[in-house]
Amino acid sequence: MGLFGLFGKKDAPSAPGDKDAPRSRTPATPAPPDTEQQRQRSHRASDTARKIDAIESEMSSEFVPSHLLTANSQPAPPEASQNTLPDLAHSTDMLLGAEVRGLGLEVNASEAAPMLEEAAILFANEQDEVAEQMLRMAVAEPEAGVDAWLMLFDLYQATGRQTEFEHLSIDYARRFETSPPAWRKTLPPLAARPALPSVAFAGKLDAGIVKLVEKVLKIAEQHQALRLEFGRVTEVAPVGCGLLLRTLKKLQQHDVSVIGANELTARIRAILEVGRRDETEAPWLLLLEILRLQNREHEFEETSIDYCITFEVSPPPFVPPVHGSSAAREDTAEPSGGSAFVMPAVVDGRTEPLLAAIAQHADLHDPLVLDCARLDRVDFSAAGQLMVGLAPLARNGRTIEMHHVSRLVSALFSMIGLTDIVRMLPRKH
Repeated sequence: MGLFGLFGKKDAPSAPGDKDAPRSRTPATPAPPDTEQQRQRSHRASDTARKIDAIESEMSSEFVPSHLLTANSQPAPPEASQNTLPDLAHSTDMLLGAEVRGLGLEVNASEAAPMLEEAAILFANEQDEVAEQMLRMAVAEPEAGVDAWLMLFDLYQATGRQTEFEHLSIDYARRFETSPPAWRKTLPPLAARPALPSVAFAGKLDAGIVKLVEKVLKIAEQHQALRLEFGRVTEVAPVGCGLLLRTLKKLQQHDVSVIGANELTARIRAILEVGRRDETEAPWLLLLEILRLQNREHEFEETSIDYCITFEVSPPPFVPPVHGSSAAREDTAEPSGGSAFVMPAVVDGRTEPLLAAIAQHADLHDPLVLDCARLDRVDFSAAGQLMVGLAPLARNGRTIEMHHVSRLVSALFSMIGLTDIVRMLPRKH
């Protein structure tokens, strides 16, 4: 690359045994005597590299020794992974007591009107006519909110009653002076395709990611393609950047989809400054690697110039990623069928096979996303069994989300307390 010849620099050879180690600067002229600032920077660089090396060597153990972590790079406390979950002591008492036997579930008080709750239970038990009557009574009330209307729309949609749906649409438009929900045609079955295993990083990207790194490498041993999610990363530290960089270098021959790349690159850029040499080049090199995996060549070249100005070395070359078209896809909206577990149209009776399939899917995906776009009905007993099956995952810190949930189904889930452990995203009409 002719541009970098202007600096008169050549890459220094990597240290033996560590082909991924950041390149150090080789001056074209004799180095001036060390200053105190240079000696401190060199000490910090060596210290950071030793931390990354030591953490990698400890990755097979059960914990990262505390002496490897700085005050600014502490692992998250055990309860941190569950800080988004509410206290399960009240809403899931039934999972731990006698109520589990026979699934004698208590219905929690909810914000929904009692009439809507009763309609949801009636619909769950296939008493559609009575449920419809109650919802019609609810929407007839002058103070009726939009939820009652949407539940009635869902009932007509689930039972295939398009004529009634369209008549209700006229009343809805007149009442709320806005466009009514659209009738959805029967969704076609998903094309069979293997689920893409994924690992989600969240919080601070520091030495505490060691377990996630181990999980990534374990998945990579059995899968050629995998998905890494960084949308919930809030901060990065040099040690974490170094660990992730070395991990990505080991996946050069894998098809790696990077989700939340914009968020991650923004966090990395926040700690960088052109011309300022920190204790390690790892954040710069990680930024370049993420841009490469996204197949964003123009941004890669622009960042390479900044890296070159800062460290006066030639940057790594741009090499298109494996299966770049898929890796470059940025999932900023809802997960595709490849990463979400697609729920069936009806959940009733014995749910053991369904829960076993969900648990198997959860082993490869965090967060666990259940796509409910096709889910129209869950009977009351099955709802309780579903909660019993998902509660252990939630207690172990797993994030669980249900997307495109029918209002009738979400009202039922709210009553039994499932919304205490699962994040619900309602169906968009």
